[in-house]
Amino acid sequence: MLRSQSNIRSYRVRGMTDPDATQRLVLGALLDAHPRLIGRDELTAKLADVPRVREALRVLVDDGLATQLGDRVGVSRAAVRFAVLRPT
Repeated sequence: MLRSQSNIRSYRVRGMTDPDATQRLVLGALLDAHPRLIGRDELTAKLADVPRVREALRVLVDDGLATQLGDRVGVSRAAVRFAVLRPT
């Protein structure tokens, strides 16, 4: 699969063999918590064994897949809808 260089930031998390792995885990945790917003510290504790959770969260927020209100984070409507449409 070819990736656009203009979107390079949305899929790179340094220090990971699979650059998307942390973002997938963070998004999965946010989807599990939906519709509740969770604290950034709660998310980091929930994914304690996952490196660079806060960096991955920032990328997801920047890409529109997660929302942040102060210290609380959750999935965006677009991410929820995509999860519903995704084949099982």
